[in-house]
Amino acid sequence: MPTATGTAADASAVELDRALERLRRFGGDALLRDMIDLFLEHAPKRIAASRDALAANDLAPVRLAVHSLVSSCAQLGAEQMRRLSAEAEQAVATNPDALAGLLEALEREFAIVQPLLVSARPHAGPAS
Repeated sequence: MPTATGTAADASAVELDRALERLRRFGGDALLRDMIDLFLEHAPKRIAASRDALAANDLAPVRLAVHSLVSSCAQLGAEQMRRLSAEAEQAVATNPDALAGLLEALEREFAIVQPLLVSARPHAGPAS
């Protein structure tokens, strides 16, 4: 019987596979590799910036950081991260007390998505 985490990881893998294949068809391995690299570099920085801004009770940077995650998560098929980012963006205006929990959930989901993206990342071919 799958665990809740296993089920979430399985669902995330299916969504990622579909989106990554779309990106590969659109722009080839180079585009896919670049998109994955950018996401893996910037997503944890945006989550950390959100947490830091929230700790300083400065909600504008939280909104900007999670807003940028919404579209980048969607591009790569990280649907649960996209949903959590969108909820956090909405919570900035409607329920700031929910932000800490949403950011924690976003970090947990990134921990699921990160290894999936690393394993899906195409390797660079030999230089021509």
